[in-house]
Amino acid sequence: MHHNGIDGTSAWTSSQSGDGEPAPDANPWQDTIAAADHALEEASRIQRGVQHNLKLLQEVRSLREELRKAHAEVDRYRGMHARVVVSMRQLDDDHMGEMSRLQAASEMLLVRHRVYKLMAEHYARVALNLDPETFAAHRDRVLEHVLFQRRRGVSPDHIGYADVAFLML
Repeated sequence: MHHNGIDGTSAWTSSQSGDGEPAPDANPWQDTIAAADHALEEASRIQRGVQHNLKLLQEVRSLREELRKAHAEVDRYRGMHARVVVSMRQLDDDHMGEMSRLQAASEMLLVRHRVYKLMAEHYARVALNLDPETFAAHRDRVLEHVLFQRRRGVSPDHIGYADVAFLML
């Protein structure tokens, strides 16, 4: 008998003689046994392939689960980063507002310092008595004058005694 081998080539079984005629004393089951052996080898090879594919599928599933966890962690960190950025911007805005307030307060203190310095110069030159009501009235007038000059662009340091003396007469 004649059958094809694994690679598709013709294979002669032991039941055939060299001229293609079956041997008279050959066992008819030998061809069946050879075919069964071949089928068992193929089944075994297929089973190994299926097992390998199942193993690969399990690895793919585990990798997908790891990827899903990694994406969840990235999303969590992205959310944390967004909250930190919002907090930092809020702190920056608060800081800028506080700095503006402190700068305005500092400028006002410098203006008041200049007012008191000008008034002290005036009182030192005129040698007036320092009664509290007069001092408060003079202080308010000089402060208004210095603030007015500052709005016009004149620095308080450029305002001299002579510029405010008329306010304290």
